[in-house]
Amino acid sequence: MIYLDSAAVVKLVRQEMCSADLVSWLNKHDDVPLVSSALVEVEVPRALRRSAPQALIGVPAAVGRLFRLEIDSTIRATAAAFAEPTLRSLDAIHLATAQVLTNESGTALTAFVTYDRRLLECAKEAGLPVASPGQN
Repeated sequence: MIYLDSAAVVKLVRQEMCSADLVSWLNKHDDVPLVSSALVEVEVPRALRRSAPQALIGVPAAVGRLFRLEIDSTIRATAAAFAEPTLRSLDAIHLATAQVLTNESGTALTAFVTYDRRLLECAKEAGLPVASPGQN
């Protein structure tokens, strides 16, 4: 499984720095399921509405490629328990979703993909394999 946070999904919808690298990297892993939090259904359109409203048309196709996990009580409790004080709430939900998914499914995570440095460091500290294609 490859977990994509909202910043990564935005790069699939709107051409920005590292978008081509991400697409190329994902194409090399085209046999691996893509997953995220249901949070992307809100976070991605909200981000695009501010920066590139014309790109909103691409959101359904990009989000539709992802298996999305609901934010259940286990994910909420896991997100609330992260010790890192600078980890933002929505990022904590993404990180918790990836952790809970791998723990409960027993399926290995190929990578937790994010372009947020703080979230990347927290994911590393949590023991998740990470990737930021085009940046690492």
